[in-house]
Amino acid sequence: MSQSFLFHRNRLALLTSFLIAFVNVGFSQQISVFDEYYRQPVFEVRFVQDGLLLATTDEKGQCILENLKTDKPVKVYHPNYFTIEVLKNDLNSTDTIWLREKVIDLDEEVVSASRFREVKQDVSKRIEIIRKTELDEMNQSNSADVLTASGNVFVQKSQLGGGSPVIRGFETNKVLLVVDGVPMNNAIYRGGHLQNVITIDQASLEKIEIVYGPGSVVYGSDALGGVMHFYTQSPEYSTDSKLVVKSRSYGRYFSAANGFSANSTLILGSRKWSSVTSFSYSQFDDLMQGSKRKSKYPDFGERSFYVERMNDTDSVMNNPNKNRQLGSGYSQYDILQKIGFKQNNFVEHKLNFQFSNSSNISRYDRLTQTKNGLPRFAEWYYGPQLRVMGSYELNYSKKTVIFDRLKVILSQQLVKESRHDRNFNSDFLNHRNEQVAVSSLLLDFEKRIKKQEVRYGISGSYNDVKSTAFVEDIINDTTGNLDTRYPDGGSSMTSIAAYLTDAWHINNKWIVNGGVRANYVNLKAAFKSKEFFPFPFERANTSNFAVNGNVGVVYLANKNLRFSLSESSGFRAPNVDDLAKVFESVIETNSEQGKLVMPNPKLKPEYAYSTEFSIGLRFNEKYQFSVVAYYTYINNLIAILPSTFNGSDTILYNNNYVNVYSAQNANQGSIYGFESTLKIQPFKNTILTSSITYTKGHLTFNGSQQPLDHIPPLYGKTSIQQIIKKFRIEVYSLYNGWKRLKDYSNSGEDNLPYATADGMPAWFTLNAKVGWQINKFFSVQAACENIFDANYRTFASNISAPGRNWIFTLRINTFNK
Repeated sequence: MSQSFLFHRNRLALLTSFLIAFVNVGFSQQISVFDEYYRQPVFEVRFVQDGLLLATTDEKGQCILENLKTDKPVKVYHPNYFTIEVLKNDLNSTDTIWLREKVIDLDEEVVSASRFREVKQDVSKRIEIIRKTELDEMNQSNSADVLTASGNVFVQKSQLGGGSPVIRGFETNKVLLVVDGVPMNNAIYRGGHLQNVITIDQASLEKIEIVYGPGSVVYGSDALGGVMHFYTQSPEYSTDSKLVVKSRSYGRYFSAANGFSANSTLILGSRKWSSVTSFSYSQFDDLMQGSKRKSKYPDFGERSFYVERMNDTDSVMNNPNKNRQLGSGYSQYDILQKIGFKQNNFVEHKLNFQFSNSSNISRYDRLTQTKNGLPRFAEWYYGPQLRVMGSYELNYSKKTVIFDRLKVILSQQLVKESRHDRNFNSDFLNHRNEQVAVSSLLLDFEKRIKKQEVRYGISGSYNDVKSTAFVEDIINDTTGNLDTRYPDGGSSMTSIAAYLTDAWHINNKWIVNGGVRANYVNLKAAFKSKEFFPFPFERANTSNFAVNGNVGVVYLANKNLRFSLSESSGFRAPNVDDLAKVFESVIETNSEQGKLVMPNPKLKPEYAYSTEFSIGLRFNEKYQFSVVAYYTYINNLIAILPSTFNGSDTILYNNNYVNVYSAQNANQGSIYGFESTLKIQPFKNTILTSSITYTKGHLTFNGSQQPLDHIPPLYGKTSIQQIIKKFRIEVYSLYNGWKRLKDYSNSGEDNLPYATADGMPAWFTLNAKVGWQINKFFSVQAACENIFDANYRTFASNISAPGRNWIFTLRINTFNK
């Protein structure tokens, strides 16, 4: 072979290689990724080829693809969507990719378990996620109703403008509410039923994460039953010189309460600055309950009368429509403003302002109470429920020796609430006002060391409680002294804590999680006046120190089978409401004698020790089944139990003799149960989901065993969805089992007088809704809830659920490409 031939052959090979390299390297294309149904851009879609991350989409759903290999498929991946593969030739013919959302969520990232992002299946605790698309599809009136509609949280209701979530038999101050990293629970979160969750505007939410079981290691006191973390809309930045502009608006009508709500959200983003502005307004008339009652309880829940004042006299009026729950209407408005500043690739600052306020909200159950055949109250209402939060957040992601990521949140909250009541035929209106100011600082660090993810942090908070009261003579327009709900000399609560957690990825099959937290809580209260209650003490000053921890193991047997086991302990220090509440009249319907809860300065912390075991099955991206069994042992359980005042077990209060009760440490308690979820998406357009929860609990006091309060009956949800081109159709059922009389607690918190003589009957509703995605800008949704117009109440609720409810929603979404 001649040297000339070899020379030309080598030159040809070199030229060919150069051309191939030039084609591969020279390929550069902008790709846009959209949701196939909602027609909206999808953020953080990853393009991977040969295990190498090529690009990730920005807030506009766009990215630049470069250096593609001709013969290798490109994987298009997002944890919320079905993964697809495309070839370079496919990308030559289009610049747009459409993805279909999936219901399987084990690959989804969560933050609430450790305060930093991690994959859900790596966490040993059960976590449920409600995405933004699900929030929009639910079309609910407030955040409490969102939790109910999910089927994964039980919610008690005392009035239309409220909702008290229950997780694994824990409620109110034993379940932690968190919004944008800031705990909402404050020193007066009570042990009864709490309505504060409605102050979180569901229209401004990006997602909700629900962590089941004690979360005290990461979050501290109150997280005995679990943590509900609400994330509002995040700031969005532009990756080029063009401004990101997005807007979302909707208007919605609810027939059962003749109500409407509206929201408008505007998102602006440049390379360094971003703004999120959201405003919501809701107004509801009196709620109509279902007309179809069980034959055994033909008048259950009927609102037969109401009180009207005429010529300075209270008169009992007949309600012409007994299914109309007079006095239940209310209105509310919410404002969210966020400012984001991306200083550089490693530093981001966020300012977060939230404002929520309502009209007066009647305590519906009290308006239905009677005594000697007459109403007990002419008026009973909560004043406007105000929540204001301002926070500054720093995110620093430049690696150092001691951390890879740092998060700092400095926040200030102000909460105002009040109670106003007047007995029937009385000229005196009682006013009790509470104000809580909460300052908090949270510092969280994350460090990855080989196969371990170490997270640690410190936190501190200070609650300042002011409680005032006066009585108003509505005839003579004069005022007088009145006993306050909380210590009239003021009260405060200080908390300091430090924690350390570690997630050890031993190999592809085994993950071990563990952590420990040290807590210090101090409470001070001053009881000044002896005018109404001559307490044998003037001050309360308690300090509590506790250490709690958790350990969990996740075993990934294969890509389809997952096991997890976790042991965790929780701690809850008595707050001002537990220890120092001066009174709370719990008057039973149609009973001559009710209950009065008195202070107990000797109250101690309660501890929970929980074991959780779960099995999860997953096939491809189409089938997911999980079952979780848990057992929680509670030591020094705080419960409302009979007590005495000055040696007597009764006291004259508000012209009624009432039994004396107080919050006390029961010997012990236990809660156990199971939770199961099924998610099937055999075809991309067909979705079947189902969940069921069973809970049982009891407490032991002085050697006797009795039912524990706040334990819901069996409950769940089953749903089937079908997407047909631009239409999304869903038929679903919500259901509750019986709560029998023998399973009710005698503490009064289960509200037995508002149930039937046999307890709270089982019920189910059939519901249907349809959405029409007209185009990328406009969509219309219609729903009919409680199609059969069933009359029912959820356990411990004092107001009946909505009857047949028609919901209509118009949405407008805009964005610039």
